[in-house]
Amino acid sequence: MSDADLPKDQNNKAETDMAPESGQFPRRAGLANLFLAIKHINDASVAENVKQRFSDYVTIVLVVMCILSLVMAVSVPVSPVLKLLPLLFTVGSVVFYIINRLGIMISLTARQALIVWQILVAGFWLGVTSAMLVMLACFYFVSQGNQVP
Repeated sequence: MSDADLPKDQNNKAETDMAPESGQFPRRAGLANLFLAIKHINDASVAENVKQRFSDYVTIVLVVMCILSLVMAVSVPVSPVLKLLPLLFTVGSVVFYIINRLGIMISLTARQALIVWQILVAGFWLGVTSAMLVMLACFYFVSQGNQVP
């Protein structure tokens, strides 16, 4: 792609971002990538040419309902079995969200799809280990509360 093919506001960006010898974009530092990725996502989310599907709005409503149901499960004195229902509802909503988003992977290149998959797996492991940490902390504090001095 030549500079003439790029919009005028991207000409200078393309010249400064490209490495002269390889013609590829250089890798940035990890933290700088995080902030640039967040900025890029924010810019993309308010872009006029991005259209939301009906299922996108459904998942937004599901997130709000999950938060409210989890707060109610913690604050209202009901049986432990009823307290598990909002958690199961939340897990089901997250699975629904992931299934709806996995469809975009068929529109990506092989490299992009692999990167998205790796991020998804990393997010899964973060969730699993965070849940284990919370569970172990709860077991620890509950067992400390049962000890009589």
